[in-house]
Amino acid sequence: MKKDVALVCSSGSSRGLTQIGAIEALIDRGYRIHAVAGCSIGAIVGSMCAAGKMQELKDFFLSMSLQQMFRLSDFSVHADYIIKGSRLLEAFSNIVPDMRIEDLPMPLSLVATDIRSGREAVFREGELAKLIRASFSLPVIFQPVEHEGMLLVDGGITNPLPLNRVARKEGDLLVALNVSAPIDVNKTDGTQNRHAFSLLDRVSDIMIVQNGELMKQLCPPDMEMRIAINDLGTYDYDKADSLIALGYKLMSQEIDRYESAC
Repeated sequence: MKKDVALVCSSGSSRGLTQIGAIEALIDRGYRIHAVAGCSIGAIVGSMCAAGKMQELKDFFLSMSLQQMFRLSDFSVHADYIIKGSRLLEAFSNIVPDMRIEDLPMPLSLVATDIRSGREAVFREGELAKLIRASFSLPVIFQPVEHEGMLLVDGGITNPLPLNRVARKEGDLLVALNVSAPIDVNKTDGTQNRHAFSLLDRVSDIMIVQNGELMKQLCPPDMEMRIAINDLGTYDYDKADSLIALGYKLMSQEIDRYESAC
């Protein structure tokens, strides 16, 4: 049975904490992750997987309360963003190794979006901390990152499930940790909270989901942990314990499905 994994971690805000549990499930079942790609929250989780820092990342989020998350939000009066992101990056500096992507123990691809050109930007080398910061820079919320003539924001805008960006090798498995999966229609009737901001959020969700589904058609994964984009909270970073446990459970079920089909 194939055991080598090319892992892809999607965008998805706090739902991305389930990816920590999913990675633990893969490792516990004997799967060997040899390469990672990610964007947004998936850039954080995927990078720490590639760096061998999963336990440190897990401990960081398990210790985080809403009050602590609020203190890490360095609010700024600016026309283009409301959070600079430097405090959050400083907090992550305790677990993010001060190194370059190309020096990590395994290949890593990080996806961001250049809002100047409107194009996807893929990084397989460069300063790790800076490019993680670029990949999760949600427009309007976080200050964009200047890099090599580009102005970088969240990679989920252009490629929320970068299955085509992970390094592959012959005979490996393509595994998707997709926490921006299609909308669960049982959780919304499409008429609730119909004000401007909720409608903008819904439009954004639809675009992210459709881009992810198109990518799956181009690069079908062998295994996929799925969580609907409207399932769970968007900013439930203080619920890391239950989110990590959920990811472990869902990935274990997907492994069972895959192995029973082999």
